[in-house]
Amino acid sequence: MDKRVLIVDDQPGIRILLEEVIRDEGYEAVSVCTGAKALDQIKKQVPDLLLIDYKLPVLDGPAVLDRLQEQGLVIPTIMMSGLAEEIEAFRQRYDFLIDVLPKPFDILKVRNMVNQAVNQGTNQV
Repeated sequence: MDKRVLIVDDQPGIRILLEEVIRDEGYEAVSVCTGAKALDQIKKQVPDLLLIDYKLPVLDGPAVLDRLQEQGLVIPTIMMSGLAEEIEAFRQRYDFLIDVLPKPFDILKVRNMVNQAVNQGTNQV
């Protein structure tokens, strides 16, 4: 397992489900429940892919992406949300935002998106 995916969602059930799907695909899955914890985790080890929820307590998904951009970190990112149509506007703002995953999501779509993002890495940006 040389590829790492960081999952950021405040709902434990979603984190557990995504961890299982990502591990089944052969990647290392690390999950946290807040944007602040995501930034801490990224400082420890930069993931190959970031799966982050749009709405998070205290520091939401866009705020985390703003911080990454300020630091010059380019991490391929998939943003998840029940408000996927609102996130579409953010695609222009972040070069590394490679896709939007609407909730509720289809597991097969998650697998395909994760595999494509991890295999293409920063070449997609």
